Amino acid sequence: MTKAARLARIITMVESQPIGSQAELRALLADEGIIVTQATLSRDLDELQARKVPDGAGGRYYKIPSPGVAGEADAPAGFHLERWAREVMVSAKSAGNQIVLRTPPGAAQLLASALDRAVLDGVLGCIAGDDTVLIITESTKRADELLSHLIDIAHSSSNN
Repeated sequence: MTKAARLARIITMVESQPIGSQAELRALLADEGIIVTQATLSRDLDELQARKVPDGAGGRYYKIPSPGVAGEADAPAGFHLERWAREVMVSAKSAGNQIVLRTPPGAAQLLASALDRAVLDGVLGCIAGDDTVLIITESTKRADELLSHLIDIAHSSSNN
């Protein structure tokens, strides 16, 4: 399993149920055949900016910041888009005012989340499946411009 797919699975688990500890999350991952060390899981949660929040009953559970919510992410939105485009974008094509991005299995949600966080001009919205992101733009011209931009950042090195 790729790191991107593992991160996507962690996001899904944390968003679908209250998880109060790394041990609990690690056990849920193991139930699905995803074996990770505590150190790796800790780094993954940090990378996803997961934080424990009160549950209202005296307990605490993990929460991952929602895309586009001010104050929930420390890094600039453009950083997330550049990073995930470089790491997981396999191909990109446009058709009219739509762009289709392909990723490894399980990674589309990470890229879609980064696109949402970036709040790109002319983007009406995006939808992610398992390995595909569909972006709807306001015009064919905007789709072509965005496609070119995404391809450029996906092929740039992290040193640029």
